[in-house]
Amino acid sequence: MKNKNSAANEDVTTWALPEGAIARLGRGKNNDMAFSPDGQYFAVGSWIGLWLYELPTLSPIALWDTVRGTISAVAFSADSRWIVTYTFVEHLKVWDIQSGTCVTQIEIPNKQHCSRPVFSQDGQRITAASCERNGKIYTWCARTGAQRNATEIGETYSIYPFLFSQDRNLLAGRKRSTDADPESILVWHVETGEQIACFTGYFSGYSERMDNLCFSPDGKYLTAGSADGTIRIWDIESGQLATTHTHSGDTQMFPHYSPEEGLIAAAISKRKVQVWHIDRDKKIDTFEHRGDSWHVCFSEDGAQLAVASPSEIQIWTKGKNSDAHTLSTHYGHIPTMDTLVFSADEKTLAAGFWSDNVLLWDVASRCPYRPANEKLPGTSHNVYPSPSGKIISINGFGNNLNMQEVGESEPIVELIGPEGGLGRAKAFAPTGHRIASVDKDNNIHIWERTGPINSRQESESWEKHTTVIHDAELTYGLLHSSTGLAFSPDGKQLASISRSQDWKASLWDVDSGKQIAELPLTPLPSRDGRYTYTYCGEDTGIAFSPRGDIIAGGKWGEVVLWDATDGKVLMTLPQPEESQRPITLCFSPCGQYLASGAWWQPDLQKAPIRLWEMATGKNIATFWGHTTDVQCFTFSQDGTLLVSGGHDGAIYLWDLKPYL
Repeated sequence: MKNKNSAANEDVTTWALPEGAIARLGRGKNNDMAFSPDGQYFAVGSWIGLWLYELPTLSPIALWDTVRGTISAVAFSADSRWIVTYTFVEHLKVWDIQSGTCVTQIEIPNKQHCSRPVFSQDGQRITAASCERNGKIYTWCARTGAQRNATEIGETYSIYPFLFSQDRNLLAGRKRSTDADPESILVWHVETGEQIACFTGYFSGYSERMDNLCFSPDGKYLTAGSADGTIRIWDIESGQLATTHTHSGDTQMFPHYSPEEGLIAAAISKRKVQVWHIDRDKKIDTFEHRGDSWHVCFSEDGAQLAVASPSEIQIWTKGKNSDAHTLSTHYGHIPTMDTLVFSADEKTLAAGFWSDNVLLWDVASRCPYRPANEKLPGTSHNVYPSPSGKIISINGFGNNLNMQEVGESEPIVELIGPEGGLGRAKAFAPTGHRIASVDKDNNIHIWERTGPINSRQESESWEKHTTVIHDAELTYGLLHSSTGLAFSPDGKQLASISRSQDWKASLWDVDSGKQIAELPLTPLPSRDGRYTYTYCGEDTGIAFSPRGDIIAGGKWGEVVLWDATDGKVLMTLPQPEESQRPITLCFSPCGQYLASGAWWQPDLQKAPIRLWEMATGKNIATFWGHTTDVQCFTFSQDGTLLVSGGHDGAIYLWDLKPYL
């Protein structure tokens, strides 16, 4: 096998690195996955590119299409020689698996949203459906990319997902409900574009949505699974419901037709996966999973099942005997992270995620692993260094916050939050004695430890200290996303920056809960006297310097540096056009440099990271690696290594020595 993207290099963290990076931890958020028909490969379409794994070991053998990344869908040809990828609203690419080369690139007409592309049975054509007001079924030559056909099927912008029958003669899609029409499932003839069936009247709520569709091998029946444990089978020719199978409630059903077994299904509940033979009403196997399954797929023969949770993929393989099933777990494809932090000895890197528990990496081996004694579930984790050298996690459970030492099963303390819950914006004082978080009304709640750090033999004593800020202009229907928080190094001051009609940044005295100063901000650009909000800041960033004398704030178009004593502007760093949203900020440990990370903007292949020299305000280095928003930073203690985390599910280690 040739050209497997440096396959001879066993360190997969160095594959296809952007300039300036020395490693990549995290292989990109999982967007889609597929088994090859011959059982040799497993593909993952991620935010950073296409990953190809060898089965059954799940060893990575290729990483392709990393220039833009954002692979939204993947599909193999019937002979497993080629694989087609769909890059979100941009193009399709056909890859030759043996040579590792792109056979052809197909531009999406009018940059439309498309369904997952599929190969014809002979591998000569590729077909996909557009999800727009005037939907079409497109067919292209797989080898040349030439368009063969474009059949109109009417308005499809509210239809998702699409599914082709195995012979590619039929197309089905779920049409979301509107005020005028109930939710329904539609079926078209691919060649003519004629709608031949409409199944409606079966869906009364969210749990009954038919998200998971599959055709019978002969194309006579359409099967759909819902989140209420129901599988429905319709006769396409008669348009009638043929059969209903009911599992337990609160269970998402994923049906699949196996050539040997007939109709099987994965029944996925909160922490459990069951594999069922539906026709026989027989359970094949059961295994545990982490919950919040993002993607589920069967192999073509039904002998393998992939279940992707936010930060792991489980591959179940049916054994020859009823008790010989196997299960393997693959770490690497991770979700969006909010925070990164090194352990005190810098041997471990911890990431706190939006939608999963903390994940750790051994820095020397660059291998991920789960903390010991972790408990599920957990959401919206943030990680911070504690004064005692431990890594602290603060995470949301319902309306409350739990603070715990990473690796310990029991929380240090549970902080009672307001009714309605708390958002993602949090801050932990470097002194370890204060926590701040923002509620849905943009009130800032501050808790304080009332006694010394204990020996972990009992819970620490914390209490609500104060609540500051309520600005009616801040809401605009945006919950939990519009405020950035940062404590001063001594924990006595708190800086906040919020999206409001005029934008606001403030410096607060935590002891008294009083405002010390309003931090001046440049008004947003206006058009005809009205503020322009296109990509103008649902999120904001703010950071204290290590000495506590400077505050940096990021908003649309600029980074502002304020004097932390009186709030006066020290310097403004205007942002280049491609860095108009510099909302991720972090000072180097020496305080001489500032890293800013931007959110992605249309027409950019990557989102930039910029390193600024504080004494001069010069941009001394720029790194292009993340395929979408830069979310968080951490520096090594000597300031020569910058670690960035992105919405793309990648963590990059950047070597700063050439620029310092």
